[in-house]
Amino acid sequence: MRRNTEERWGSVSIGLHWTVAGLVLLVQVPAGIAMLRVDPGMLQDTLFTLHKNVGLIVLALALFRLGWRLANPVPALPDDLPGLQARLARLTHVLLYALLFLLPISGFLFTAFGGFPVPLLLLVDIGKLVPASEPQAEVWKAIHHWAQWALYLVVTLHVLGALQHALIRRDGVFQRMLGRR
Repeated sequence: MRRNTEERWGSVSIGLHWTVAGLVLLVQVPAGIAMLRVDPGMLQDTLFTLHKNVGLIVLALALFRLGWRLANPVPALPDDLPGLQARLARLTHVLLYALLFLLPISGFLFTAFGGFPVPLLLLVDIGKLVPASEPQAEVWKAIHHWAQWALYLVVTLHVLGALQHALIRRDGVFQRMLGRR
């Protein structure tokens, strides 16, 4: 089943969820940390290029994912879920989407305003679309930095909520994102 229903996530939503999660947690975070810790040279350049390109891919996937979500029903939370937990679940989802947009956009603007290249899939430098401005670069650098820490916090809350559904409530919410009934 590709599309969502009122009870279950469809395969497209599940695939997008795990693809974006994997790209962020397994590529973006390690590359982002490593690129700032290695000596300048070919490895650092490769890590920066990887981080920039995967960031643009995450942005494209997030846009598609949001469109898909708006065009499909969202499975309901359990009726017996306490109101505060339901509001927290909705808030973490809104924040996750916002950060999936803010991080790539702020990273692009920080890099482009800083006068650095942003090679879109190694084909064209889209950083040239933005004029260099060191003050603007500093603003977007700070936004990117703090959004990164916000993402760590929100992902932690999201994972804790998922684990609570899987291990404590055992209400099937976690299994829906695995594609199981």
